[in-house]
Parts: sequence; structure tokens; C-alpha cells
Amino acid sequence: VEAQNSDESLKPFFALACADVRSASGSTAYVLEKDILFRCWAQPSAKGADWGNVKQIVVPVKFRPHILALAHESDWSGHLGINKMYESILRHFFWPGLKRQVSDYCKCCPTCQTVGKPNQKIRPAPLHPTPVISTPFDHIVIDCVGPLPPSRSGKKYLLTIMCSATRFPEAVPLSSITTANIVKALTGFFSVFGMPKVIQSDQGTNFTSRVFAQVAETLHIEHRKSSSYHPESQGVVERWHQTLKSMLKKYCFTSGRSWEDGLPFVLFAARDTIQESTGFSPHQLVFGHSPRGPLKALKEKFLWPAPSAGVSAPLFVKTFQKRLREANLLAQQHLSKAKPKMKVKFDKKAVVRVLHPGDQVLLLSPVVGSSLSPKFEGPFEVLSKLNETNYVIRTPLRRKKTMTCHINRLKLFHE
Repeated sequence: VEAQNSDESLKPFFALACADVRSASGSTAYVLEKDILFRCWAQPSAKGADWGNVKQIVVPVKFRPHILALAHESDWSGHLGINKMYESILRHFFWPGLKRQVSDYCKCCPTCQTVGKPNQKIRPAPLHPTPVISTPFDHIVIDCVGPLPPSRSGKKYLLTIMCSATRFPEAVPLSSITTANIVKALTGFFSVFGMPKVIQSDQGTNFTSRVFAQVAETLHIEHRKSSSYHPESQGVVERWHQTLKSMLKKYCFTSGRSWEDGLPFVLFAARDTIQESTGFSPHQLVFGHSPRGPLKALKEKFLWPAPSAGVSAPLFVKTFQKRLREANLLAQQHLSKAKPKMKVKFDKKAVVRVLHPGDQVLLLSPVVGSSLSPKFEGPFEVLSKLNETNYVIRTPLRRKKTMTCHINRLKLFHE
């Protein structure tokens, strides 16, 4: 009673109670009973019944935080959302600005922000397509697949390699994905296609080790690391992973043999398939012609072609180089047209978000342990902005004290 009487924000409601004034709709009125100020309110669902069906205590400022906490954070309250929490309080209490305070309270609740809502997704940032690369194998993207069922030779992993310019795929079976094994596999790849100018990988420890960095520096290769746990940064090779695993699964199912036995056939099929983004098959862009596969061999058998006349080596090389240049030029043109179309389609669901140094953010967990595990970690402090989509955050409780993250994994923490 004393708190109500001394609260300046409640003076207008005391005046309404003394004058016995109802609202224009007749659904609310203020009354004094035993010197306590009440609000008599007819709920929308109870219109037409006795208008004074809910009697709410009008709460002074000093007690409002306690009621908000009790209605939201108590074990009996269950961290309800804005509307349900608001309706729960309205059954017993009222004060001016209640809906806004409930909204702010739910928005700033650390538990609700960390656990996240059911099926909550962070709206993605607009797409920033990578530039079209013209020279084959200048820029390669690498990653690992596995563990897979052990093959007869003890292999459980695949090192996957993708040329960004031609989409030419490679997959090397490995028994383990240590840095030494990966470097050895890459050396074999370089012996065939030459050393790239750029290698792009995720932030796996096998790619970020000191040994890998020393090898890249020795070979004068720039190592670009994608955002952690953001597969879209490795888009080219991630799509290849989906295709690769699907094809291997079907091979194992139909043949009953090991995935390692089927890998050469799967690679042949992938390299001979025309890519929508380039308009050519990877094999055409690398070797200048389509490989002779089962269908081509069958066609030749039906046609019984006459032996082709040989050509001189200089003429063959000249013709081959011209064909390869034309194919790569057309592929670049296809990629240049495909990337803006992909961006327009992707950006329909995107939203521009900007974070600043000092902001507190929550980090989307890459793997949720169970259906009851929180979706987010943190809060963490933003240290710097690297580009339009990547930020460095401070992670004091981890082994690495800073972490580079894509903005699609970050959301602002409200205090």
C-alpha cells in the first residue's frame, strides 16, 4: 500500500479510481479496496460477461523487476515467450508499459538467447561470390571426408581437392588425416597438375598446423582459411562432397564392394559430367576433349568408324591449345553469368547485419549434443571486422583465445 501511494507513475490511476471512471470501451476500471489499487479488466475472450472478471493489482515500480523475474525465470514459469508471459502476468498484475517491459525482458534474457528458439535460424548475410578464376589449378579448395567404413587397405578418409576454375575433382584415400598424410597426398596431386598459387581450406587443425604453414611457405603458396564451421565458405568442395558420398553409397549398394573400389569410377563420372556453372565438363576444361567412356565406346562399335588419319605433332598441339583456350574462355563467361544469378536468388532471404568492435555476440554451436543442448555459446566480445562477412571474436576460455567467425554464426547479445 505504501509503495503504491508513493509511486508517482500510479497517480493518474488513483485519480481514475476516486472518480469511478471506466474506459471508453467499458472493459477497464480502477478501484480501491482496503487502500489497495486494483484494475478491473474484462479479457477480450470474456466480452459480454461480467466486465470485472479479472482484478489486477496495479504494481509500483519497485516490485516490477521481481514480478518479471518470477514470471519468466522461475522453475515454474519455464522461460515463456513475450505473449505468453504477458498474458500470465495480466491474470494477476498490471502496470503502465507492461507489454514493452515484458518484451525487453524476454529479449535480454541470457538463457533464452543462448538456448535459442525452436527451429531458430540466423538470417544469412548477402552472398559475396568469389571472383572467377581463369587459369586451371591456380586456386584449389581442399577438405576431408570421413571417417568412412575402413577399406581392405585400411583407408578411412578422403582428401578432396577441387579446382575452382574448372571444377575438376580429386579424392585421395587416406588411413588418417594427419598433416603429414595430407601433404604427401597434395605432393602427388602437384606432380600431375603443378603447384597452385592459392590453397583454400577450413580451419581444421590438420590444415592450420605449423608444418602445413611451412610447406605452403616453402612452395610459395598462399593458404587461405575459410570461416570455421561455415561450409558455405567452402561451397565448391562441399557440393562435391554431397555428390561424392551419394555416388559412393550407390556404388556400394549395387555392387556390394568397398567404397575404395568404386572411387575411380565415381571420379570418372564426375569429371565427365557437364557442369551447369561452366557449360563444360571438368575433363574438357583440363584436357581439351571428352574422355572415352562406355557410351562413347559403344557408339564407336555401332558406327564401325574408319581409322582416323594421323596429324603432325605441331598441328595437333596448335589445334589442341586453341580448343582449350576457347573452352576455358566460354567457361569463364558461363561462371560470370551464373554467379550473379546465384547471388540474386540467395539474397532474397538475406539481411545486411553489421557488428562493431566491443559488441557482445552469441556464437551458433556447430554441433548440438542433444535436442536439449543450447544452440549458442557465449557471450563473446567482437574484436575486429575482417571483411563484409567475417569477424574476430575473443574466446578467453578456449585454447585459442581468438576465433574468426562468419557473421551467419553470430547474433547480437542483448544486455
